[in-house]
Amino acid sequence: MDNREFVRIRHRLGKTQNQLAQLLCVSPKAVQSFEQGWRRVPTEAERQLLFLLACKMSAGAERSPCWQIKKCPAPRRDRCPAWEFRSGDYCWFVSGTFCGGSVRESWVQKMRLCRRCRIYRSMVPAA
Repeated sequence: MDNREFVRIRHRLGKTQNQLAQLLCVSPKAVQSFEQGWRRVPTEAERQLLFLLACKMSAGAERSPCWQIKKCPAPRRDRCPAWEFRSGDYCWFVSGTFCGGSVRESWVQKMRLCRRCRIYRSMVPAA
């Protein structure tokens, strides 16, 4: 996650740097450093931030699951954790999904793919 996306999400959440620091269990200086690009946003803070945004964005929204939107073949879909846990609108949050036909080795690789996906982008539109 780059600093521009971090700032965009904080604004969409309607939080000050101090409020976001409390939600992420980091110091206000850390939030400032993430936003300035001085420090990389740690995976655990990125996941928490994205989860909070998804909760806010999906409140009252009816979304189709990823396997329907992406028209996943049944054999792939049935092995996918997003299907198993019925988290088709949070597929980007679940590690081990079969998007693009294979499992990504790391969170960074997975999110590189997810950031191009319309399911993720419906929640976090680009600037």
